[in-house]
Amino acid sequence: MRVFASPQVYIQGFAAFQTELLCLQRLGKKALIVTDAFVMQMVGEQLVENLNRVEIESAAVLVDDSSQATFFAKTKEMIQTDNYQFIIALGGGKAMDLGKMVANNNHLPVAVLPTSAATDAATSRISVIYDDAGNFVRYNFYAKNPEIVLVDTKIIFAAPQEMLVAGFADGIATYIEARSVWEDQGVNIAGTKPTLAALSLAKTCHDVLIRDIKSALRAQKDGIINAAFENVVESNILLSGLGFENGGLSLAHSFHNVIMGDCQLSVRGSHGQIVAVGLLLQLLIEKRRTEYEDYRQLFTSLKLPTTLPELNLNLSQTMIRDLAKKILLTKQAGNHLGKQVDEAKISTALTELA
Repeated sequence: MRVFASPQVYIQGFAAFQTELLCLQRLGKKALIVTDAFVMQMVGEQLVENLNRVEIESAAVLVDDSSQATFFAKTKEMIQTDNYQFIIALGGGKAMDLGKMVANNNHLPVAVLPTSAATDAATSRISVIYDDAGNFVRYNFYAKNPEIVLVDTKIIFAAPQEMLVAGFADGIATYIEARSVWEDQGVNIAGTKPTLAALSLAKTCHDVLIRDIKSALRAQKDGIINAAFENVVESNILLSGLGFENGGLSLAHSFHNVIMGDCQLSVRGSHGQIVAVGLLLQLLIEKRRTEYEDYRQLFTSLKLPTTLPELNLNLSQTMIRDLAKKILLTKQAGNHLGKQVDEAKISTALTELA
């Protein structure tokens, strides 16, 4: 069965958190904002004022301090007591994941407002679940995608360049992984066959990022938003999000999930930076040596990590073999690993990256 999932509406533009908030009114007149303390101070307080101007009452709950169990109990009580009608997930990966979970747990619609283009989580009907120590546990799947994804490129333009570059690496991996799923006639993380649309979007994401990333970074450095910057933001968030959810995840994200789920490893790097190394691992395992060299050089030019030590991973051969076994087990979480992928091939590729 081929299945394609997407948010109902995607809106992107300069100062969209000021000019496009009327679109949220169809979700209700009272919103609970799920965010963190830093984003609340930088963006959230102004957003609350802007929501008031379009007659949407709101309050914020922070994801920073409490355990997940306490957080979910608190949000449930707030929603029941104050009759919030929809959720706004504002911020980065954790706020988006938990915001979608709160919406699902309480049967409410959700609008996702990302504050950087470092991840493609905004559009999906998926949350990545970590424990209270920050270790990967599993994917949560929901019946529907966010109702609205609202992207303010003024906010994203002000974020550090490293975030845009990290999202670039994640977006490049979207196509590399979707291609592997398609060529192996595999399934995506929801267990359905990818559509032609999914592969096409993933390929477009890849091609636009390769074409526009350097121009977008120059624009950000010069302080002037150009079309290339808008294109990279859309690719990092929308095209990559649709591509990964519908096209499937493979070795690059298997590597990420395993090392993030091992509390004995002191990993240093963002999601996109880790995925960059995972992408190179995948290309080595698939014996795509020319592509591996091309991406390694490109990543180096963008100051992305290309080796395990750059992620603070200094692994013995015993640790490498253990890591390879765990990567193989990510099939159970929904990641696609082809029949040709085995422990020995993963170990050999990890050794080369070490």
